[in-house]
Amino acid sequence: MENKTQKILVIEDDPNYFVLLNERLSQDHSLGFELIRSKQMQSGLERLREGDIDAVLLDLTLPDSQGLQSFLTVHQAFPTVAVIILTGSDDDELASQAIAQGAQDYLLKGSFDRDLLVKSIRYSISRNQIQAQLQKYYIETEASKRALQDRSERFRSLVSNIPGAVYRFTVGIHGEGIVEFISDMIQEVTGEPAESFMGKDLSHYQDLILPQDLPMVKEAFSKAAVRGESFGIDYRIRHRGGDFRWVHDQGRGMKSPTGKISYVDGVIFDITERTKEKERFNQLVSYDALTGLPNRELFVDRLNQVLTQNQRKKESCAVLVLDLDHFKRINDTLGHVVGDQLIKAVSVRILKTVYNTDTVTRISGGNFMVLLPNLGEHENAENAENVANKIMMAFKAPFHIDEHELFTTCSIGIAIAPGDGATSEVLMKNADAAMHLSKERGKDRYQLFSSAITNNSFEKLVLENSLRRALERKEFKLYYQPQFDLRAGKVTGVEALIRWQHPELGFVPPMEFIPIAEDTGLIHAIGEWVLQTACEQKMAWNKMGFTDLKVAVNLSARQFHYANLVDLITGVLKKVGLDPRGLELELTESTLMDRLEETNATLHKLKEAGMSISIDDFGTGYSSLMYLKTFPIDTIKIDKSFVQDVTTDADDSAITQAIISMAHSLKLDVVAEGVETLPQLELLRAQGCDIIQGYLFSKPIPAADIAPLLADGAAKKVLSGMK
Repeated sequence: MENKTQKILVIEDDPNYFVLLNERLSQDHSLGFELIRSKQMQSGLERLREGDIDAVLLDLTLPDSQGLQSFLTVHQAFPTVAVIILTGSDDDELASQAIAQGAQDYLLKGSFDRDLLVKSIRYSISRNQIQAQLQKYYIETEASKRALQDRSERFRSLVSNIPGAVYRFTVGIHGEGIVEFISDMIQEVTGEPAESFMGKDLSHYQDLILPQDLPMVKEAFSKAAVRGESFGIDYRIRHRGGDFRWVHDQGRGMKSPTGKISYVDGVIFDITERTKEKERFNQLVSYDALTGLPNRELFVDRLNQVLTQNQRKKESCAVLVLDLDHFKRINDTLGHVVGDQLIKAVSVRILKTVYNTDTVTRISGGNFMVLLPNLGEHENAENAENVANKIMMAFKAPFHIDEHELFTTCSIGIAIAPGDGATSEVLMKNADAAMHLSKERGKDRYQLFSSAITNNSFEKLVLENSLRRALERKEFKLYYQPQFDLRAGKVTGVEALIRWQHPELGFVPPMEFIPIAEDTGLIHAIGEWVLQTACEQKMAWNKMGFTDLKVAVNLSARQFHYANLVDLITGVLKKVGLDPRGLELELTESTLMDRLEETNATLHKLKEAGMSISIDDFGTGYSSLMYLKTFPIDTIKIDKSFVQDVTTDADDSAITQAIISMAHSLKLDVVAEGVETLPQLELLRAQGCDIIQGYLFSKPIPAADIAPLLADGAAKKVLSGMK
């Protein structure tokens, strides 16, 4: 007798996936499948009403239906039809939710071969039929109140040819369960005969489940036993032979005629080979052979999915392109074997730096890409910059490869969607362009993409020419960000921050023009203007009675190593008439660690002249305790990349606590930068932080807006208004 053709409805709006599925299933007539396509949920439901569909392959992103609701719509309308989820990204949580609600399986688009697809469809149809038969049987036996023995005999007859272990356990008053029935197939899964489970409580079976999977199983059983929910879960179970098996357990709580949950019924399928097959296939086609990271194709697929989702949600994402500096030199001198080992070590460090929701891929050689899928509703460059900073910080420690101790840095380019590109191709191209610009500007740094990079050579020249005239045209302005002293309960300092308002280009970020100023030597003239303007403003505040206020000015590496730096600063102070104790100089860790003897001598001269010294962005460089003890430092500023996640990331919290404790042991003050929320403030206060700086208290503001914050009680009033 000829087997009946099984009709598979594919509800999918992308014609490419349907063509792929049709090629793998329909064109081989020996499989006995006929594929039918619906482009939208509504047309799919209309086709299902004809009553001849055996299974549905369902995309969760449709023009007229989204997410889990798409599955629920189909399942609730046609509960007897097997549904397999098609998902474009490895969304285990969403897939688990769908399976828990009654979906039979889920498959990743583009990541399955024909054998895997055929097995999934056939198993799903089989499971669905079994569940329908069992449900009918349970209703009949409950209604007739037949004896336990009769039910067991009918069970055995019904399930003898089913490729899975069918079970029923009774539900006690408190949700506990006793195994009333389990079919002989359980022996193939566990190595133990069905008799060893019959009549015993669930703990005997649960003892075989791997400990890391057991909480999930208990939770699913409990919800089924107490609330009658359905579940579908994959977990691992020990086999008596010593290995473990992957199983798919699908069940539901069953109500008696009185409405109480009396039983939990289900089927356990051994999916070990199928799981291994899926893993092997995914590894082969979607991952880099050297590092095990997703390859370019998988990265692009995930990026496209994120762009589609974010467009609907009006959210942004970022792509970071990272390239090792001087990697070719390592390959040429030490060989490709060492180079490959370095690449593997680099990939591990990057993975430890980013979140689990981010995607890291290796493109080629020492070139990597990172996808940050969700930056929120606004194109928040700061979040992407924080990740870039953390990655660069991870490169500060040496890599130990065989007998070699290797030091390497990286250059990073950042592009943010949709502003820097609405498609994956444009976004990656622009991130790559930004990375190359960061290499041009000295390597070991990151660069945000901007429109200026598109025509880099010409527009860089335009920007440089404009920068040369910006001082004489008075296009620069200083803004000041207050620093709130938690001990004194008032503002005790401000940080001077330069802003450039270009007449045609508008606001030009310091990250774009400061590197050009350093490359061209213009940084010295601009730095002197910043210093003198800040000192003059400090004198104005002194005349208003705010003599205790300290003004902090940043010094770039090139400024700091200028031969006449000390004479320049003392000359400005003398010209303005400012007491040196009112000025604080901020330097980054990397600046301090360059030319150590010269740095130490310069710092002591500045300190002897009466100025304060602070380390900016502390934690992102590589200062050691010995140098902190040697250098005449007054203040440490914790970098905002640690403060951002201090309330949610245990590592960042531990780092801030360690920095504060270390600084206090050295009699140094601590400033936390980037404080934006009350929970951050309260945690830092509890850790003993001295001063906070960030948008929670105030963004950088013009000098005229600072004075009201300095009046008695004004700062406390601002802070109390946040609570």
